[in-house]
This record gives sequence, structure tokens and C-alpha cells, in this order.
Amino acid sequence: MERLKVLIFGLLITFVLSSCSSIYWASVKNSTAEELMVKVVFKTEYGTQVMDMPLKAGEVNVWQYEQSSSESKIMDKYLSSIEISDGSGCYLVFNKEEIKKKVKNTTRQIVISPDDFQKACERKVNLNTL
Repeated sequence: MERLKVLIFGLLITFVLSSCSSIYWASVKNSTAEELMVKVVFKTEYGTQVMDMPLKAGEVNVWQYEQSSSESKIMDKYLSSIEISDGSGCYLVFNKEEIKKKVKNTTRQIVISPDDFQKACERKVNLNTL
């Protein structure tokens, strides 16, 4: 009977610890040579929230979020998309799947690279020549 009590107590402690939430930091880094306008979209049970931020070349913007420990490998589960534009009108959007790919090799940081914008600007030029 005593062993059963210890086992139940241990399981209860494990459940409580695993259901606790943790605070994480996420960031967007501008690795391009120009200022970008970044729009981060969050979708929660309360609706859609948008965070607009201009990012100068090399600048990083950080935000804090809370998530359960069982979801610790997910970057901000409410993060829906990131929309980015530059001064020349090039525009790109990272959806949830693309965000997962971007943060795969970083620790909760989305790096916007010059290559990202080169592809976006090539699409813009191709669309304009049609």
C-alpha cells in the first residue's frame, strides 16, 4: 500500500511539473543592408494580434511569450505569419511552415537574409514584365 502511495505521489508530481509553462524569448533579425518593415501576426483564441516593427540593417527585435513545457520545441505557437517589405516594394511572407524551417537551425530566431529578399525582388520583376 505504501508503494502505491509513493507511485501515485510521484505520478502527480510528474504531471504537475510537465503541465507548467515556461517563458521563452523569440526574435527577428534583419541581416540585410537596408531597413525593413516587419509585421508579425499572432492568432489566438481571442483573435488576431499584429506587431509592426521597423528593423534597421543588422537590428534584432525580441518578444516574450509563454508556452507549456510540452510544446517547448515550437516557436510561439500563436505566431501565424511574418510579412516583410523593403523600401523598393519587394514583399515576402513566411507562413507557419516556413517559420518552422527558418528557426530549425537557430534558437527561436528568424533571420531575414539578403537571399530572402533577392528571391522576392526577382518575383516582383518577373511579375512586372508580364
